[in-house]
Amino acid sequence: MAPTVYPDETFETLGPLGFIQKKKGHRLTVDAVLLADFLLPLGESDHVIDIGTGSGAIPLILAWKTGISRIEGIEVDDEAASIAQRNVDANNLSSRITIVKKDFRDLPAMFAEGAFSVVVSNPPYVKAGSGRISPLRERAAARAEVTGNLKDLIEVSGYLAGESGKIFYVFPVHRLFELIGELGNIGLRARRIKFIHTRPGKPARFFLIEAGRKGELKIEESVFL
Repeated sequence: MAPTVYPDETFETLGPLGFIQKKKGHRLTVDAVLLADFLLPLGESDHVIDIGTGSGAIPLILAWKTGISRIEGIEVDDEAASIAQRNVDANNLSSRITIVKKDFRDLPAMFAEGAFSVVVSNPPYVKAGSGRISPLRERAAARAEVTGNLKDLIEVSGYLAGESGKIFYVFPVHRLFELIGELGNIGLRARRIKFIHTRPGKPARFFLIEAGRKGELKIEESVFL
């Protein structure tokens, strides 16, 4: 049975899955799709947490492309979390994906240190106190550091990943040094970086990064959209 879709929403395909999202809120971007692919391959025993899951796109993609059975999607916005849960239910994935409505800064009180083998986030790109904030609540929270900042995200990610877990982000190039600096402040290091070029002949605008406690840095072949 097709899910109920309201007039301010769209229902589209995401691979073999159905995907509900707001017409005017924050919508799925190629960044999230590239980030989900950057995690691969994953083993069936991996335990993944997606911080700021929005409408649940990354958990859905991982459920489609891997055999993992434990995926947590964390979302602070009521409306986005509700849509994410509807997407999970519409695709009969409730046995594999759990949506939790929570401020990510509260996660250390919910989970043990090192509880996840994979921590992933497509975080807000606009630094707190800079840039214009969208008047749409959901879009503002997705694009700007309204709830927590990069330092908070990295500290929580490091706690959840522990000594052996992997951390994955997509972020704008102009904040690369800031991100690497914050990683280093808590003993994390970049292990893989892949740059994303959105226009031919132009510098990269975004990058994908894998971080962890150990390992040497590898710059992977860039993506050209």
